Amino acid sequence: MPRSRSLLSPSVVTVTSALVVVVAAFMPWYQTAIGPVTAPDTLSGWDTTAWARLAVAAGAICALSSLAVALDIRGEIALHGPVRRIMAGIALGAALIVAACVLYRLAVPPDAAIGITRQLGVMLAALAALTELWGAGAQFSRTFPERPRPVPRRRRRPGPGAGPAPDAPR
Repeated sequence: MPRSRSLLSPSVVTVTSALVVVVAAFMPWYQTAIGPVTAPDTLSGWDTTAWARLAVAAGAICALSSLAVALDIRGEIALHGPVRRIMAGIALGAALIVAACVLYRLAVPPDAAIGITRQLGVMLAALAALTELWGAGAQFSRTFPERPRPVPRRRRRPGPGAGPAPDAPR
C-alpha cells in the first residue's frame, strides 16, 4: 500500500544528489599552475585526497539507504516503521559525512601551495553535498509518524458564588 508522496520528493533529491557527489569526485577539483613538467594539469578529488574517497563511500551508502526508503514509499518493498526510520537515519548520517568531507576540501585544498585553484568538480560536489544533506534531513524528519496535536483546554466556568453569571447584565 503506497504511502504519502510527501516523503518521495526528499528521497529522490537525496539519491540524485548522492550520485552527483560520487560522479563529481572523479571530475577535476584542482588545477595546478606551478609544478614539474610531468605533473598533471588538473587533479580529481579521487586522486588528490582521502576525504574525497570517504565522500564517495558515504555518498554510495546514502544513496542506497535513501533508495530503500523511496522504494518503501512507492510500495515496491515493505519496510517496518522502525527499519524505515533507521534507513533514513543512516542516510542522514552519511550525508553529514559527505558534506563535512567535501566542504573541508573546498575550504582547505591539499598541500595549500601557491598555484592551486579550485575547479568545477569541487564546486559541484559541494552544492550536491548540501542538497543531499537537506534531502536526507527532510526524509528523516518525515519518517516519524505525526503526533496528534493536544486539544486546548476549555476554561472552567466560575462556580456558584464566584461572581456574576455569564448571562447576567452588568
